[in-house]
Amino acid sequence: MRGTGTQADPFVIMTAEELYEMETLGGADVYCRLGADIDFNGTPYAQEFIPIPVNWSSLDGGGHKIRNILVSDQLNIVNAFRVMVSGDITINGLFLENAVLCGSIVNLFRADTDVEAVIKLKDCSLVIKASHMANAILSGENCILHGEHLTVSSELSVIAVSAVFNRNYAVFNGDTISRTQIIVDILTHHEGDSAILETALFRKSDVSESWITGSIKCDAEEDGNSYHMTDYDSCFSNFYQAVEMNGLSRIFWNNTFSSMCFYDSDLMSGAVYDSHQQLSTLFKGLTTDQCKDPAYLTSIGFICAGENDEV
Repeated sequence: MRGTGTQADPFVIMTAEELYEMETLGGADVYCRLGADIDFNGTPYAQEFIPIPVNWSSLDGGGHKIRNILVSDQLNIVNAFRVMVSGDITINGLFLENAVLCGSIVNLFRADTDVEAVIKLKDCSLVIKASHMANAILSGENCILHGEHLTVSSELSVIAVSAVFNRNYAVFNGDTISRTQIIVDILTHHEGDSAILETALFRKSDVSESWITGSIKCDAEEDGNSYHMTDYDSCFSNFYQAVEMNGLSRIFWNNTFSSMCFYDSDLMSGAVYDSHQQLSTLFKGLTTDQCKDPAYLTSIGFICAGENDEV
């Protein structure tokens, strides 16, 4: 492997095998970058995947892809990355394509015992397909993006999650999301419960200058199906939702809004925006035409453009 692992001379990873070499070559102060796309199809890990060791402080993806990860164990925890070092871990310019995870608990990143870290994503694109097979409510810090003792900070990135849930399951938990496009395609078999905030898509998260699109569908046979988008401990600013809802009666937004945000009410299919507290005047339901009208959005206090870079 080329490089010495310093910031000035990072390890250059060219193959799947070299990704796994970082378990022994890496460390908390090690820098590395991808020098090529890495496709797990055609490797020994295609059928028996081993979580990729995150044993470095920085990975520069350089616009390269890691693709075709498949890990399935319906009775146990599954994850794509094994975080071995504590502290801040930066990942820049990485494209993660077709990471397929199926298990009783599903995490993209999961930490070793006694490891606590913040995964800092910038200019990344993550495409994740997840099947969460558990029927129990999961408390704690688990979510699609990470397991316990980890959080994710995302900036100028795209996070796309296609998921099937036996029981509703968080995608973000304790995370900071900024200038990020979130795309969801979620099918849940559970009718939801207005009192259970642990299953909210966003838990204890701070989301700004970002947006969520896609679809959420519930195929439970019960009447009055509900879905939690957020819990009380989340905060949103300059955010919008354009998500098509199907098979749902109530969509709960229980968070704090610190600036004007909006959602496309034409996509709700009869579902009602609800809250356990007083409905916020800073979260407005708009028609699709209003959502696409910058002049109208500006008139209600939504910031359509500014000095920040766009995703």
